[in-house]
Amino acid sequence: MYISDLHLTQFRNYAEARLSFCQGINCLVGPNGSGKTNLLDAIHFLAFTRGFRSSQDKMAMQDGEEFFFNGGTLYRQGAKQEVYVNFVKGKGKKVLVNQKQVDKMSDHIGKIPLVAVLPNDTDLINGAAADRRRFLDMLISQYDPNYLRHLIAYERVISQRNALLRLFSETGRFDRDQLEIWNSQLIPHGMGIYEGRRQFLEAFMPFFETFFRDIVSEKEVPSIRYRSQIEENTHDNWLALLAQAEEKDRVMLHSGTGIHRDDLNFRIDDYSARNYGSQGQQKTFIIALKLAQYRLLERQTGVPPILLLDDIFDKLDEFRLSSIAQLLDEEIEGQIFITDTSYERLSAIFSSTTRREKVFFEVENGTTRQINTGSQE
Repeated sequence: MYISDLHLTQFRNYAEARLSFCQGINCLVGPNGSGKTNLLDAIHFLAFTRGFRSSQDKMAMQDGEEFFFNGGTLYRQGAKQEVYVNFVKGKGKKVLVNQKQVDKMSDHIGKIPLVAVLPNDTDLINGAAADRRRFLDMLISQYDPNYLRHLIAYERVISQRNALLRLFSETGRFDRDQLEIWNSQLIPHGMGIYEGRRQFLEAFMPFFETFFRDIVSEKEVPSIRYRSQIEENTHDNWLALLAQAEEKDRVMLHSGTGIHRDDLNFRIDDYSARNYGSQGQQKTFIIALKLAQYRLLERQTGVPPILLLDDIFDKLDEFRLSSIAQLLDEEIEGQIFITDTSYERLSAIFSSTTRREKVFFEVENGTTRQINTGSQE
């Protein structure tokens, strides 16, 4: 999978931009605030119909304007795709693939496999459990449409169940039969999500451990532990847990039991990566996590995803930098986009890698200029 051309109009700090990329490693260099990350965000829009910088589409539109346009020419296993994301103030967003409008945004997820490594990804370690669940859900949904259907339905049922709990409180009347109707709808979707997450971790861990070891050798041993209230994923066990939590749910006015409370525990040498990991260790953990995500997506879809790497080289020592550059050159088959503030640093990092084509772009104040083209040897 790769994107050959990108066309932006009134998107973030780009009034108008047209860029052509190589299939290998595309390096975007320039000072902070110049628009490097905005280009990655535009590519993310094409894959997920939204950016990673804000959940509000209007925030991607330039101040004072009425619309933005984001278009890309992509190739998936030789088949050309023209993908357009168009947002008009007051009318909303449209996504078109080969001139045909996508009716449901969820149907587009997974059509363009993509993995992004971002500076705030350390929130996966230091942030709330919701961040880690979102990581799981976005990843699995890219290759398992059935999981995505379960997820959408589960969130809808939880919302309705919570509304019912609030209604009971407001009216002072409790109807267990009504609550059990929502319980019966919740359980099959919860069971499907739990099983999807369990199977994901089983397939994911070998890739993660390998990439982590390749970056830092065997000096440190990482682990990921899945924490869930659901110890036995059966219908009867779900019923028992929901019944046990019923009284507390009525007091708290929301559903406190289910897979929406799941979490991942990240550890290095059996110590909490959150409490004891240095900045370099945490960053290494995240990079290995995302490269494993890349490899799993590649295996599940049969298509090498696009890889976005935004300002990842800060806080890493020379050994880890060299290891990561070698992995990107030798192990990643898909197209790569990397941002950095220094052309010299990126050039030095990739100076010993020769397998893949590399192209450098200078980005400044919403304009781009190709400054160097490497050739595949």
